[in-house]
Amino acid sequence: MGPPQWSDLGMLIQNIMLLAREQGLETCPQESWAIWHKEVAEFLGVDPSLMLFCGLALGYGDTAAPINRLRTDRAASDAFAVFHD
Repeated sequence: MGPPQWSDLGMLIQNIMLLAREQGLETCPQESWAIWHKEVAEFLGVDPSLMLFCGLALGYGDTAAPINRLRTDRAASDAFAVFHD
């Protein structure tokens, strides 16, 4: 169905991520696979008409690992969105 349906995929993945959290699992969405779809398809022997768009890591998080304690500054929502009453 093409690129317009990629947002549907995003909504599906978001729901899987929410369900995983409900079960005590952590997730990591990986859209970066999209730039490597040709190489991955060639390596796996996947039909060239298909495209790997994203992946999702699923498992138990290691909260003691320093990388998992990283917190970055976030812009306030009013810096990028407008809300109307």
